Amino acid sequence: MEKERGFVIDASIVKIMKTRKTEKHMTLVKDVMQQVTMFKAQPPHIKMRIEDLIQRDYLKRDDKDKALYIYLP
Repeated sequence: MEKERGFVIDASIVKIMKTRKTEKHMTLVKDVMQQVTMFKAQPPHIKMRIEDLIQRDYLKRDDKDKALYIYLP
């Protein structure tokens, strides 16, 4: 069950970031929580999924502002 929820959160994050290209951490977490309606996505789990997407080179942190994420096409 957790694995499927991770896929849903990942898809939501990528969808948001693909559209916006850059986003602040708190705004991204808030928007993912609003978009995922199948279950109540918790901020720590969303943060963990963001970290995983950074490791897999879907996102990166801005060099100057660590709270800003950049989508990598």
